[in-house]
Amino acid sequence: MGYLTRNVAPTLGWFLQRISAIFLALGLLVHFWVLHFVIERPVTFLKVQERLFTPGWVVFDLLLLIVAVYHALNGLWNVIIDYNPSTTLRKIIGWVFFIIGFALILIGIYALIPFSLNGGAR
Repeated sequence: MGYLTRNVAPTLGWFLQRISAIFLALGLLVHFWVLHFVIERPVTFLKVQERLFTPGWVVFDLLLLIVAVYHALNGLWNVIIDYNPSTTLRKIIGWVFFIIGFALILIGIYALIPFSLNGGAR
């Protein structure tokens, strides 16, 4: 009788890719709707900054950023895995993607947070 274990990592990655796609689609629709129909024309830096004074919009934009980075890097990871690289190369690529994703999220936070502070970006 064999071991009753299973590897859920590929299934979890597949599932999270689909969930992130749904969140991205809905998030982009909200983003498009607000920027093209809710904010009075023309869309200016000050109008975007005023919207970002609301904590809810900052959280929404941060979540959209995190999900977009995850979705892109996970999709690229899946393409690379299809070519069946060696275990060592998988580890290297995995760590490179982790570092790239972490750096992109930090850069996005660094760019977004000043908009939400009292007085906004200068």
